[in-house]
Amino acid sequence: MSLRKNTNIMDKSIIHSKPLTKVNTSKRIVFADGLRGFAALWVVFFHMSEGKHIENFKTLLPEWVFAIVFDAGHLGVAVFFVLSGFVMALIVQQATVNRTYARQFLVRRMIRLTPPYFFAIFITLILAFVKAKALALAYIFPGFSAIFAHIFYVQELFSIPHFNIIFWTLCIEVQFYIAFILIFLTADTFNARFSIFNARIVLVGLASMIALLWPLGIISTSVWSGGFLGFWFSFLVGVLVCWGMLMEGSYRLFAILFCLVLFVIGWQTDTEMTKAVSLTGLIMSFAEKLGQMNKWLCWRWIQWLAMISYSLYLLHNPITGLAFRIVHLFFLPGLTADIVGMFATLVTCLIGSYITYYLIERPSIRWSHEWSLSMKVQTSTEKREGA
Repeated sequence: MSLRKNTNIMDKSIIHSKPLTKVNTSKRIVFADGLRGFAALWVVFFHMSEGKHIENFKTLLPEWVFAIVFDAGHLGVAVFFVLSGFVMALIVQQATVNRTYARQFLVRRMIRLTPPYFFAIFITLILAFVKAKALALAYIFPGFSAIFAHIFYVQELFSIPHFNIIFWTLCIEVQFYIAFILIFLTADTFNARFSIFNARIVLVGLASMIALLWPLGIISTSVWSGGFLGFWFSFLVGVLVCWGMLMEGSYRLFAILFCLVLFVIGWQTDTEMTKAVSLTGLIMSFAEKLGQMNKWLCWRWIQWLAMISYSLYLLHNPITGLAFRIVHLFFLPGLTADIVGMFATLVTCLIGSYITYYLIERPSIRWSHEWSLSMKVQTSTEKREGA
């Protein structure tokens, strides 16, 4: 039975695929959202540890527990990258990607990402200024080139220091989106002209094989400064897992095998990022296979955390430093200060992130959908007038 909706590319090219039976793609996928919430919290814990804010609290926990819960929290980025590929593949799976759709896709992603990102830049610079004044340090406001680079997500490409260290992942994400939609644009353009085979499968499969060159260590350079290619395999894992969920059969098998290969590579090269990506893909694949994508991690608190996860990710680092610095004004360094600082950090991060989500992020989500809808209406009008 073929996957037949209201599209022509998918109808023509996927002949032996099964329709989606376990997941309603018109709604949010609970397990994926839950993973995003956990990943955001994991990164917050990492920066508490990485900033040496909880050295006394560290002595209370077994070393392996602290290593997993706190020190390994940077691997939440791996989870984010996989989820990004998964969601992007889900968005375009029933679309015919032409030049108009490709532009619409990119603009919509920018509308979704940018307002909270700009607000995070503003908060980061304000808190850096406050810190400098409080410590009687000289503060040099960033130059035009640095601000310009951050506005267009290219600071990583020009080796300009980030205002907030976590911003590097947004530079990578934007490159992911461009490469992803270009692949689908090329594939769907080819299919529209020839309709011989599924060019999407061929191009994504080829991209996946090439992407393995980086975790294998055959290619060790990002090609250009701040390039996405070294992380491209993580995004493609999400794409493959999504296809496995939507079309099952050999697509699911390929996704699982690809993740297993990555895990072996990560084990042999002792690369945490590669292992984290592969495990994320495997867990999602098995959750789908067991019909748990809308059951696992359905707890209200983790879904709430998932809702504010982008704002939390953007804001947590400067807030963490500020919260611990304020706590140390009232408590001498020690276990009590660490515990109070952790509590203050989490409360401040969660409240600040919710406010940011409600006032900035949620409107940006609405704007992206409204812009997308207006583009569809405009395109339909142009077609009628052209006819």
